[in-house]
Amino acid sequence: MFRFTALRVLPFAISAPTLFLGAGCTENKLTQVGTEDRFLQGGEEVSADILFVVDDSASMTEEQARLGENFSAFVEVLSGTFADWQIGVITTDPEEYGALRGAILTPDTPLLDAAFAAAVDVGNEGSRDEQGLLTSALAMSPSLNPGLVRANSALNVVYVSDEDDHSPDVVDVYMAVLTGAAGSGGFRAHALVGDLPEGCVSGTSAADAGTRYLDAVSGTDGWSDSICADDYSALLARVGLDVAGWDTTFYLDRVPDPATLEVSVDTVLIPERADDGWQYSSGDNAIVFEGYAVPRPGMEVVVRYEPWMGAG
Repeated sequence: MFRFTALRVLPFAISAPTLFLGAGCTENKLTQVGTEDRFLQGGEEVSADILFVVDDSASMTEEQARLGENFSAFVEVLSGTFADWQIGVITTDPEEYGALRGAILTPDTPLLDAAFAAAVDVGNEGSRDEQGLLTSALAMSPSLNPGLVRANSALNVVYVSDEDDHSPDVVDVYMAVLTGAAGSGGFRAHALVGDLPEGCVSGTSAADAGTRYLDAVSGTDGWSDSICADDYSALLARVGLDVAGWDTTFYLDRVPDPATLEVSVDTVLIPERADDGWQYSSGDNAIVFEGYAVPRPGMEVVVRYEPWMGAG
């Protein structure tokens, strides 16, 4: 990823109250120094293999349909990028041993959105003993799924289930298999599962907490969202950003007064908000973009602010 940071100091004049020194009267004007940090969103050729592990038990019909309907969010994020990606789909049924359902999908697949919707429509007659961690590990076998994992790629595995994982071994066993099988780009797990601690219920969905899947996500710094959400576009867009290799976090050179932060992308002011905007992360001292506000390759990010008084 190519990124530059240049700092330019801008003066911001702030009048101070008149100070009285002895018998004389002197008006002093304090000048607070403002800062401008600049970044360039990089663009490079990246390669990614994405495996969707979809629960095919009796309660998953609506969730499979919703996943297919929201796939355009993934494609939209990747449109015009340098990413070389491919997608495979398996189920959580251990009797299928992690075998791919259908062909591997690529950006060149005809009618891609419809092809993905068909691929994740895995039915609802699978085992109720869902073992997505096991089947994803089994899917790494080159003899079972040739071409699914490439040596120069990153591996992203997305678990979609309304039940927790029931695989026989501890989570770390499967994470070790997936990490070892991944290409040079490394491995991340993501999940659309039930919320902690007790699951979730919505108008069309009900799910137990996906504790083991969320442990996998946490251990690999992946993304997760509730399977009871009205749509899955946010999760799919985040996975797309990982696949594209774009920066979402831009680290500041100095600690700002948060109230003075102003962020623009290619001269357009971006709102401070959780959805399709930016937020300030005090722990990282960074601007973090979300959703469609994430800058595209070649765009310039400018962050203007007044440093926090007393910050070194």
